[in-house]
Amino acid sequence: MVALGYSVVAVAAFAALWWSFKLWRERRDALSLLILIPLIFLWLDNFAIATGRFIGEGMLLTGMSYIRYFWHWAMLPLLFIAAGILARHAGFAWARPKIVMGAFCLVAVGLIVFDASHIIGIKFYPACYGDTFRLAINVAADQVCDPANPPPKGVSVPPIAAIGINVLLMAIGAGMWWKHKFPWLTLACVFMFACAASDAIPGFFWGQFLGNVGEPVFNAGLIAAAYRYGANPWPTPSSS
Repeated sequence: MVALGYSVVAVAAFAALWWSFKLWRERRDALSLLILIPLIFLWLDNFAIATGRFIGEGMLLTGMSYIRYFWHWAMLPLLFIAAGILARHAGFAWARPKIVMGAFCLVAVGLIVFDASHIIGIKFYPACYGDTFRLAINVAADQVCDPANPPPKGVSVPPIAAIGINVLLMAIGAGMWWKHKFPWLTLACVFMFACAASDAIPGFFWGQFLGNVGEPVFNAGLIAAAYRYGANPWPTPSSS
């Protein structure tokens, strides 16, 4: 049942990727490209979990696990730059100074270096969740496949980039809602935040799955905002 749910989320993530690709084909601009790149392997994140029990522990699942972890760590921070560009196109005066865009770029680069560096020497351990099997870097106590031989405590990478970009886009979306009556970015971010937070509820079995459910919805809201504002004239950036 859980594996089927991840399969559905994988399809939804691929649909978001296709919609983002269509946006890039139409616009061929930096905003659409920065939204597209992090989405390229989001579907694989869910596909690997949905099919892990059939693939089994081996080179194929290990390879998919390396890709899905590295791509998330290395590419998600690009959305900070996309957020700055989107805010400019939406006409927010605070986003026009060059120093603001420079700050977004510095944050993105810093998080890429910090997060992606964790891929060096990373170790994967089998994790069982419902009827799914995956390879994880840190296995929760209730997802240990063999309780008699639990894996060692793995690496725990704080989701600074994921939380930061969600809060930032939620705030930008709130401005769009207030200024232009465009609620979809904020609603998508709130949904993502609620889904991710559900994983922290003690004893709530579906929390981890819901965290993945929120991702394609979050990206759909971002793509919708890019469609709405990305074609607006690029404002002349101020120097301060």
